[in-house]
Amino acid sequence: MAIAKMKSMNMRQIRNFPVTSIVLAFGVAACGTGEGSAPDEAVAAAQAAVTDEVLAELNAIPGLTVVSENPSTIPGTRFFVLRFEQPVDHHDPDGPRFTQKIALLHRSFDAPTSFLPSGYAVNTRRVIQGEVTAMLEANQLYAEHRYYGESVPPGPTYEHLDIEQSAGDHHRIVQAFRPVYTGRWISGASSKGGMTSIYHRYYYPDDVDGTVAFVSPSTYSPSDPRYVTFLRKVGDAAMRSRLIAYQRALLARRDQIVPMMVAELGEDWGLTFDIVGADRAFEFGVLEASFFYWQFCPVQFCEPHLPAPGASDEELLSFYINYLGAPFNYDDETINVHYGPYFYQSATQLGHPRFDEAPLRDLLRYPGQDRAENLTPVPVTIPFDYGLMPLIEARTWAHGERMLFIYGENDPWSTSPFDVRAKNDAFRYFVPDGHHGVGIEDLPEEERLHAMSRIFDWADVPFDPSAARTAAPLAPAVEDDEAPGPRFRLPLR
Repeated sequence: MAIAKMKSMNMRQIRNFPVTSIVLAFGVAACGTGEGSAPDEAVAAAQAAVTDEVLAELNAIPGLTVVSENPSTIPGTRFFVLRFEQPVDHHDPDGPRFTQKIALLHRSFDAPTSFLPSGYAVNTRRVIQGEVTAMLEANQLYAEHRYYGESVPPGPTYEHLDIEQSAGDHHRIVQAFRPVYTGRWISGASSKGGMTSIYHRYYYPDDVDGTVAFVSPSTYSPSDPRYVTFLRKVGDAAMRSRLIAYQRALLARRDQIVPMMVAELGEDWGLTFDIVGADRAFEFGVLEASFFYWQFCPVQFCEPHLPAPGASDEELLSFYINYLGAPFNYDDETINVHYGPYFYQSATQLGHPRFDEAPLRDLLRYPGQDRAENLTPVPVTIPFDYGLMPLIEARTWAHGERMLFIYGENDPWSTSPFDVRAKNDAFRYFVPDGHHGVGIEDLPEEERLHAMSRIFDWADVPFDPSAARTAAPLAPAVEDDEAPGPRFRLPLR
């Protein structure tokens, strides 16, 4: 009877009917009449109606193309790859256009929507679900950043790559999808994706109902010295001394190790170093080794494997590649395909760390050259905007409402965290001993529950603290790149 009644429902009513109920009904109809019998026609019609409704709503969004629907590994969801038309220059909306790739995880039109503005390319080869998406059982829009991956505008390279243009992209996405996805919207992502969500709120503060930014710094210059100060204090003195000894051993044996690195990465990965040069790339990686260690390596995982200075060349190189991922930042593929736009943004607006050369100075051949402007595939021809990041940080502190910032205590990117005010319903947390991959589930219990209570409130979803552990199931982390690696192929910058 329930299925028969569905045939007379209008499309909006069908939209609210749980797809899982239809699937279960389909299974009963298919099995109840014996092997080989056809499924009930009413069930099949109901299934088709629901499917057609989702596609019809998406296809009705101006400028949106449904590229494909791919299998979803997350129960109760559907996974779509979309392309959305954007102006190359939001100040010239009638000018040239490009299409931006979006990965949509659909649950229900009325559920909350988690909006993830990626800082880089978007992976559509597998379903990726953010932590906020999982805990709210939300829809998810994961938007590729302009000039990354497949979302590359025509015209001169990086001509319109700036945070205001990116915020304009995300504003148009929200405007297009909010009439269809009518629940509350929570934005936010990790690392540069989190930064991107903060900049979106800076330009369009009322687009979403809340923002959760993970490990997202505010860097003031193309060579910000605050990172040196942080690295001289992080962890304990004995561990910092061991890292310096390891860095010095690598540099002292560079003439043997660099050819080994080139051969191994060329054979295993097909990588080359023509843009930066293998020797210079190696030195940049060694200089940043302590940064990578505290950023990516949980101490209990990496510390036992850190080679002593007297280790073999093979052992020194293995840790450099397989635990730190250091050389994967400077090869030609990384610069031309993956991180060239990031380095350009860092050299013009986002800022870049300064690395501690003092303990290694007598062994350096390229002092002062490890800067973002030297790692772009095209010359940087515009000056760095020194006033922009401090302005965004100040306005976020003064006016940023319904925002959470989560940092790892040991992560060098927590050198320059955004500050907040409780009066704005905005809060900041540090995960003790945390690195660059921390999430809400890593917070101490009291802070975890408080963070979740704010997110659930902003999303207008009931929050039961007694069930909070199951209300926030662990989800696959949102990665900002697609390529695999020994532990990773491209570190999250």
